[in-house]
Amino acid sequence: MQDQAMTPDDPLDWIALLKAEVAKEGKSVSSVARKIDMPRPSLSMLLNDAYPGGLTSVTGKFRGKVLGLYRDQLHCPHIGSAISAEQCRHHAGRPISTSNPERFRQHNACRVCPQNPIQTAENGIKT
Repeated sequence: MQDQAMTPDDPLDWIALLKAEVAKEGKSVSSVARKIDMPRPSLSMLLNDAYPGGLTSVTGKFRGKVLGLYRDQLHCPHIGSAISAEQCRHHAGRPISTSNPERFRQHNACRVCPQNPIQTAENGIKT
């Protein structure tokens, strides 16, 4: 992975955020791995650009959590990019629109999304 400026839609932006977090004083690979629920050896290999196999599955599993913890953003699976937590709440809280096909699809996607802040609040799950 090359060092480059992160863009909001960069699929590897979460790895740069992890590297920055581990580099902070008082942080360790172990503490960051515990916080994101990733095995420490896996995180170590990821940070050293030695992760075996492709990054697709690990990105799908951990990118949203990392963006939420360290950038106050979430990966929206429906939109396919990072959005702010406020945008996520806005999309999730909008009423269903049967006249706008894209808003209808977004509403349906939000209803089943595990990151939906409205559903997690109703179920007592802290986001």
